[in-house]
Order: sequence, then C-alpha cells, then structure tokens
Amino acid sequence: MDPAGKREFYIVDKRILPNSIQSVIKVNDLVQHSKMSKYEAIKKVGISRSTYYKYKDYIKPFFESGKDKVFSIHMSLIDKPGILAKILEIIATEDMNILTIVQNIAIDGVAKSTISIQTTENMLRKIEGMLERITEVDGVKELRIIGSN
Repeated sequence: MDPAGKREFYIVDKRILPNSIQSVIKVNDLVQHSKMSKYEAIKKVGISRSTYYKYKDYIKPFFESGKDKVFSIHMSLIDKPGILAKILEIIATEDMNILTIVQNIAIDGVAKSTISIQTTENMLRKIEGMLERITEVDGVKELRIIGSN
C-alpha cells in the first residue's frame, strides 16, 4: 500500500513473482480445485504457514469466479489483410461473446484495435490459452488487457 493507505493493483506475469508468492498461488489453487484443506495444501507445496497467511489475502486471480465477466484486449496489429479476422476466429472457437470491436486507421503500418469480450465463469480458464493463441498470430505486435469487471 502507498503511504496514504490506498490499495494499488497491477497485472503482473506470474513468472516474475518470488517463489514464496508462487507457492501461495499453488496452495490457493489446490484448496480451490481439490478436496485438500489449507493445512494439507501448505504442507504439500512446502511453504510455512506464516508465509501463506502473510500473503493469502493479497493474491487473487485476474479472472475470479463470477457469473459474467467483460474484459477488453488492446492490440497493435501490423496493417495487412486478414489479421483481425484470424483473431476473431480464435475468439469464436472459444464460444466467447464479442461485445465491441474498435479498429483505428493504421499509422506507420500499425493499427490499434480494441475488442471487448463477454464470458461466463465456466469459460474463464480458456481465456489465458486464447490470449496466448492471439499473441502467436503473425502480425500481432502487442496485446494487453485494459479492463475487466
């Protein structure tokens, strides 16, 4: 927290987090997706209870459970035919609902595009894989999530 006591949130790639934080994430996943108690999961992961309880309330997955989620992805796309169509096809194969598409005119050969997508809680685990597939499309220079509710 900052000195004024306001909470600040960041989206951070899990791979750069310290091992202790990654271990707390593993414990939370085990508790949520198996019949393990917190104590059993802590023991299995191999962290101290004090480490777990120190961080547990500060770690939440980006896509927490909920009935419907809307999120937007912002992309920089090389200006060549068919790139946006490939991205839309990837989204369609995951049965996600596209709410809006905004694509600006390309400047210096790069177009900015934003797509708002609605999904339900049973689809949330598919999102990471879908985003990874989109980043692999030839011509996607940048992809970032700019909002979620």
